[in-house]
Amino acid sequence: MLHMHVFSWGMALILFFVTYSLYKIKNKKISKILHMILRLLYVTTIFSGAALIYLWIQASAVNIGPLIVKGVLGLAVIGQMELMLYGEKRNELKKTRWITFVLALALVFYYGYSVLPMSF
Repeated sequence: MLHMHVFSWGMALILFFVTYSLYKIKNKKISKILHMILRLLYVTTIFSGAALIYLWIQASAVNIGPLIVKGVLGLAVIGQMELMLYGEKRNELKKTRWITFVLALALVFYYGYSVLPMSF
């Protein structure tokens, strides 16, 4: 399950930057298709993350507090990615969205690789 989660958010990040650059150069048709695929990756990331949280809680492998914080931050990263793509599509991108995206992504990586265990 952990490998599926890492693969899905890794591909989501790559596809996010590709889609963002396509919106930036006004390639609407391909960027719309990639945006829909990216949304599918959001769903797989959320479901695999929720399954990992469930497995960690069942195994009593870690304190529940960091799990909840990482889950909320992960949802914030996905929300910021969607807001940034929507803002770029409508030419209303703000610098604060990039700052909150990078900050939330850094915190998610910190919690994922430093605070939470990699396996059971």
